[in-house]
Amino acid sequence: MNTLVKKNKVLTAEKTKILLSGIVYYSLALILLFTGITKIIDPLPLISTLKLLPIINEQAAIFTATLLPVIEIGLAILMLLKIKTKVILTAVTVLFGAFFLFSIYGTLAGIDNDCGCFGDIIKSEFGVGMIVRNAVFLFCSIILLRNELNNN
Repeated sequence: MNTLVKKNKVLTAEKTKILLSGIVYYSLALILLFTGITKIIDPLPLISTLKLLPIINEQAAIFTATLLPVIEIGLAILMLLKIKTKVILTAVTVLFGAFFLFSIYGTLAGIDNDCGCFGDIIKSEFGVGMIVRNAVFLFCSIILLRNELNNN
């Protein structure tokens, strides 16, 4: 009887892990989809933030603000369809890593405006809150990627 109870606890823990992993996975996909769509609807906040960077001119800012939402939406769709999951999660992790580093840079550089991460729908100013948010997204993507790599 004791073995049966232990086996059920292991199954329950494994099912909980799978459920939580699925929730995080689809949440990240929906976040990417949402942020991509909001940047398409209103790219101006992102463009204005990118133009504050010393190495980016207006043409590069417009190009980046055009390409980034396409990448975000593309990754979100591929995640939702579960296509090439390892490759996609690697790309998502790199993307969230870049966002995390950008949030640190913007905070330390004193950029004092909305980054345009969510268009004009949700305010997202540089600071500790942005760093923490991006750290959470990066951490979640790393865990998902690690789980995917360990499963195969």
